[in-house]
Amino acid sequence: MSLATRCTACGTVFRVVQDQLKVSEGWVRCGRCSEVFNALEGLFDLTRETPLEAPIDLPPQVPRPAAGIDAALGDKIDAQLQRTPDEPGQAPAVSARDRLEFPDARFDTHLLSEPGSDVPPDEGAALTVAPDESALLDDDIEAASAEPAPEFVQRAQRQARWQSPTMRAAFGGAAALLIVGLALQVMHQQRDFIAARWPATAPALASWCEALSCTIAAPRRIEDVAVDSTALTQSTLPDAYHLAVVLRNRGAIPVAMPSLDLSLTDTTGQLVARKVLTPRDFRAAAAPIRPGTDASLQLEFSAGGARVTGYTVEVFYP
Repeated sequence: MSLATRCTACGTVFRVVQDQLKVSEGWVRCGRCSEVFNALEGLFDLTRETPLEAPIDLPPQVPRPAAGIDAALGDKIDAQLQRTPDEPGQAPAVSARDRLEFPDARFDTHLLSEPGSDVPPDEGAALTVAPDESALLDDDIEAASAEPAPEFVQRAQRQARWQSPTMRAAFGGAAALLIVGLALQVMHQQRDFIAARWPATAPALASWCEALSCTIAAPRRIEDVAVDSTALTQSTLPDAYHLAVVLRNRGAIPVAMPSLDLSLTDTTGQLVARKVLTPRDFRAAAAPIRPGTDASLQLEFSAGGARVTGYTVEVFYP
């Protein structure tokens, strides 16, 4: 489709481009009279429509003269027609608006040529609007770049950026580092249980603790330790008592030796003495209680002159 328009001031017809009209919103400048007008008002298709001639101002209608005047005028016209070509004559005066001279009107000659014609168009005939349209296009591009993008465009750009291969690789690496860090933290907190449950890991955990200045000991699992039997008897020494306790490990892994809470009561059930006994008080070895085995503890102590008739023993980890 080949579009053209006509200047509303001088009537010049020239070719226009649809994309340029979209950029300038239909406003163009005539290359002949420099008039700025809306090209959409006179827009037509050259391949389908014939451009309308510019409106010609007709002289006002005058009354018809009398017959005598017509005869005189007819004789004058006949004399003018019978004049020889060598005889100079004066051309009738025509207004500038009524003179339809194509070169002056600056038609785009290659639009009016027959299909297949190789006649080059007149470079100065058509209106050149490219500079002005290009300037308008540059202004629109600068204005568009200065304005922020719509919210849905920004949201789509953010989603595309977060889903890019680079961001996925970065997130994968960060997730792997977090998992490794969490595993190391759990291993550090549960190092005693891990070393007791899987003895092959003990050397590696020992090296780890050497670097972090920590220690590896038997785990403290009070639910696995049970008081199997107790006995409190009066010793051969005056005001002395002999305590014997047997502890049993009911768990599946070795556990640390617990401490004992010994409470002494009188005949009325009132508490007369209470003492915390550690494995060191029993002179017991620091070795843990192996699973399914018993540990026997014995101790002699003085009640301080109180008459003891009852007692209780409880195990705990301080």
